[in-house]
Amino acid sequence: MNCPAPGNRRLLSLAPNPADPMHKKALLVAGVAAALSACSTDLDIAAPYQENTIVYALLNKDSSTHYLKINKAFLGTGNAFEYAQVPDSSEYQEGQLEAVVKAVKNGQVVNTYTLHDTVWAHDPGIFAGPTHKVYYFQAELDSSATYRIEATAKGNQVWAETPVVEAVHPSGSIPNLNLPLRLMAPGGTYSFVTVKWTSSVNGKRYDIAYRFRWDDVVGSDTVPRDFVQSLGNLASTNLGGSEIMSVPLDGEAFFRTVGQRCNDNPQATQRIFRGVDVLWAVAGPDLYNYLLLNSPISGMVEERPTYTNVNGGYGLFSSRRFLEVKNKTLDQYSVPELVQGPYTVGLHFCVPNSDFSCN
Repeated sequence: MNCPAPGNRRLLSLAPNPADPMHKKALLVAGVAAALSACSTDLDIAAPYQENTIVYALLNKDSSTHYLKINKAFLGTGNAFEYAQVPDSSEYQEGQLEAVVKAVKNGQVVNTYTLHDTVWAHDPGIFAGPTHKVYYFQAELDSSATYRIEATAKGNQVWAETPVVEAVHPSGSIPNLNLPLRLMAPGGTYSFVTVKWTSSVNGKRYDIAYRFRWDDVVGSDTVPRDFVQSLGNLASTNLGGSEIMSVPLDGEAFFRTVGQRCNDNPQATQRIFRGVDVLWAVAGPDLYNYLLLNSPISGMVEERPTYTNVNGGYGLFSSRRFLEVKNKTLDQYSVPELVQGPYTVGLHFCVPNSDFSCN
């Protein structure tokens, strides 16, 4: 049976979990094999072996080192779980893989980067550990270029290409750190803030969130804490940029969430508010398609196609971008709500440099 190897797990917040869809198929095939072998000793369900190369990578212009996970499928007539524990089953050995990444502008190759291998710690699981092999190249990406991976693995040629997601540009009051968040109106009712931005060139999906930061005071210790709360995601109508996009940050939902997510430490005698960060995670078009096809199923049909943009193999080669606007404060009407409001009154919040300052 063919059992694709795992992809690089958790390539940050927009990162797909490349191992899971293929792992499920491998486990399904393993289960079918066990059932059929119990019925007959003459049936051979293993198809002729074919070299299959699996590539996963998400390029980011804000990084100078770019990592790729390149694996192979494997075949065996025995227990697939036993094969998975052998590194040679899924990893290419010395001399078996040649791979480069090329920067292409106007149809011409302007730079070529040879991939080098390194070793990372491996999450516990059914595949070989405690380390696994990844590949990398170092480059300052050019947002006007297209990047193309070309690899030859034991004679099997694969390639894929991706544009580079350019920077996202927030607008309105969010990027101005001198303007605090107004989540309460002067009359004492809940208000909202519009998180607004201009779409990126080559950016398709936008995941928006905020990070709430505070310190728990426990005895003589001050423990930094935070949580991240999603505000939703949107898809742009085109890849040309300049599209005005926005999501609301609702005041009542904000304070309700703070009350629910900051109350898990009963030993804290005081909580010191430290700020709110607004976060963007932007996916390129192929990553958007991958996430769309791997989103939770709401209908009765559970079968879904396997998405790949790797020619001659399987996997995902795309790009992404992140932005954080840090240290947003609360305005004069919102601070009392954090300290005395119905959702957070029992959490003993204090706010430095305010009428509710910390002792």
